[in-house]
Amino acid sequence: PKGIHVAHVILDGAVDAPDTLGKMLGPEMFEQLRATRGREHDGLMLPEKIAESYWHLSQQHRSTWTHEMDLRSFGDRPWWNH
Repeated sequence: PKGIHVAHVILDGAVDAPDTLGKMLGPEMFEQLRATRGREHDGLMLPEKIAESYWHLSQQHRSTWTHEMDLRSFGDRPWWNH
C-alpha cells in the first residue's frame, strides 16, 4: 500500500571479495580459493553480478515484484545434491 518494494535476498555461497572473505581466510588461502573456484570455475559469486541482480530488483514493475531471491554460484551444488 505504500509502494515500497521489500525483498529478501539470500547470498548462499562465498563471494569473491578480498575485503571480507579474503580477510577471514587470509591472503594465501584466499588466493588458493580464487585459483581453484574463482572466475573461470564459477565457484565464487562475483560482486558485480550480485549488484546486477539487486539492480534488476530495483527496476521491477510493481505488478511483478520479486519478494525472495536466492543467489548462488553455478559451481555450488544445491544442498539436496550432496
